[in-house]
Amino acid sequence: MSVKYFVCDMNPHFRRVAQICFQNAVIVADRYHVVRQVYWAMERVRKTEQNKLSKRLRKYFKKSRSLLSKSIEKLTEEEMNRLSLMFEIAPRLADAYRLKNEFLSVIRTKSSADGKQKLLDWLQSAEIMDLSEFYDCTKAYRNWFHEILNSMDVPWSNGFIEGCNNKTKVLKRVCFGMRSFPNFRKRILFCNT
Repeated sequence: MSVKYFVCDMNPHFRRVAQICFQNAVIVADRYHVVRQVYWAMERVRKTEQNKLSKRLRKYFKKSRSLLSKSIEKLTEEEMNRLSLMFEIAPRLADAYRLKNEFLSVIRTKSSADGKQKLLDWLQSAEIMDLSEFYDCTKAYRNWFHEILNSMDVPWSNGFIEGCNNKTKVLKRVCFGMRSFPNFRKRILFCNT
């Protein structure tokens, strides 16, 4: 049985393993890790802009991280007013927010054929803007361009594996370690069934 798809985080070591061990497999970048890059870039813009403000204006940015992360379709009128006030104070944040939302529409594209030009356009608009916080994000997207496009063609992610890893780490932390590896292994298997 040959591996057809290799879904992985955006770590170059994973891609290299896939290229060596699964030469015929299509390498797919996990969507969560792709989208996380743009959220991190927007968060860096928010922190930079917030640090420039006086204490009087900084209060408008309190608890704004979750507000900026919220889907634009789910915003209430009050939340939209808060956002517009924040964007008036910090126009760079408005640009970052727009880039984040545009990227979400790009990544939701149903095929790589449609998504290729959208992703190229998004990368170009992100690079034209004067947002140095997005440099790492655009660089990562350029390095993982084909793998990101592959993620538009398949519905899979490595979320299940990430969940199993998280449960194992929580179990280890809650148990304060285990003396017997066989018992620890049984607990892990029981926990992930």
